[in-house]
Amino acid sequence: MARALWLSREIHGELVRLAVPTIVSTLAVPLLGVADTAILGRLPDVTHLAAAAAANTILNAVFWIFGFLRMGTTALVAQASGQGDPRESARLLFQASAVGGALGLLLVAGRGPMGWIGFHLVGAAPEVTALAKEYYAIRIFEAPVFLIGLGITGYLRGRGDAITPMLFTLGVNLVNIAGDLLLVPGWWGLPSLGVRGAAWASLIAQWTGGVGLVLAVWPRVRRHVSREWLSGWRRLPWGRFLRVQQDLFFRTLFLVVTMAAITALAARLQDPHELAAHAVLLQLWSLVSYAVDGFAYATETTVGTWLGRGRPQAARASAQAALLWGVGIGILFALVYRAGVDAIARFFTTDPRVQQILHELVVVIAVSQPVNALAYIFDGILIGATDTRFLRRAMLTSSAAFFAAVAAGWAVWGLSLAVIWWSAVVFMAARSLTLAVRFRSPAWIAAARTRRAGEP
Repeated sequence: MARALWLSREIHGELVRLAVPTIVSTLAVPLLGVADTAILGRLPDVTHLAAAAAANTILNAVFWIFGFLRMGTTALVAQASGQGDPRESARLLFQASAVGGALGLLLVAGRGPMGWIGFHLVGAAPEVTALAKEYYAIRIFEAPVFLIGLGITGYLRGRGDAITPMLFTLGVNLVNIAGDLLLVPGWWGLPSLGVRGAAWASLIAQWTGGVGLVLAVWPRVRRHVSREWLSGWRRLPWGRFLRVQQDLFFRTLFLVVTMAAITALAARLQDPHELAAHAVLLQLWSLVSYAVDGFAYATETTVGTWLGRGRPQAARASAQAALLWGVGIGILFALVYRAGVDAIARFFTTDPRVQQILHELVVVIAVSQPVNALAYIFDGILIGATDTRFLRRAMLTSSAAFFAAVAAGWAVWGLSLAVIWWSAVVFMAARSLTLAVRFRSPAWIAAARTRRAGEP
């Protein structure tokens, strides 16, 4: 019976319905980066391109950390939707928007010290840093609307709507590209603003998309919204909402620190050939996430909804179906990487030394793909169940495993690209293993009930 349930057309159909638009949204983000790079790269002064890259390193890290607003809101709204409580879903949207807006304003207020620390860590050349600071000073004002947008996106996905976020993501990207074309080189009589034009294009696009999201979601929640939420916001039940978001914040922080350490360790190698190979390996490593994350995000919704309906067997079946998709995609990527290592090396570089390094280490990336996919899907399952306390602890344990692996490899073989990337595999294997053990127990299902019972 259980076997038939997780293989059912209904379970898989719902996952695919939610996953495909999310995959499109996820793919749109790197494509936007390609467009920005192509437009800035046509300027005669390459400093503009380098400045945007330096500033985006800081901005992306900061904005990525606050991705917990989307994840936590998706799970909580999905559970409320499963219970048939649109008023609670609307309240959660209000809380997510309020927290996102407040955090965004704090980021704007603290932009000076945050930028100083960020640019010090990036360590770009003075002429690059000067332009990067101008780019950063403009784009940081995206923070409030971007973080509010994360909460709205979480609400929509929690309600089972993956289409609206996809359309707005595509719309933001199109506005951004149009702005780049107009403001960076200075078309149609407009002044050439260079990297500042790219920053203004991004700012305009984000605010356009944010306002559009608010206008799109308001008719859906208007009749469930209470004016008392504004006047009596302190009396709202914040406990569960903030605990879930806090757990996910620290979970994401540990992840960001670990990924930043991978890049920082690679930068210590100094060999330009190894650094070039590392950049390629990082792209190959991340590629599977664009496909698997769609199913991971879909699982947040389906697991949360089934648990909200009081149907843990269906929640487990949906999780098992998502694992099937994730592992299948991971194995496919592994086979492509292993079989196509020659073509991959030639595609990314003509340098013989870099090609040799890629030949040696693409096998590491290939081995990791199914493991990575498992980690992403397990994340989605436990987020949907709001088993976020365990997720926080598991990520801390996995990060510790990464640093222990680096220390051991460094002591035995010295620091090398192979040591760094095998340590990254250890990190992902630790994530998959800890989450798999949790999934095999009933504790993750009980976590949703415990969270609801603990609501003040």
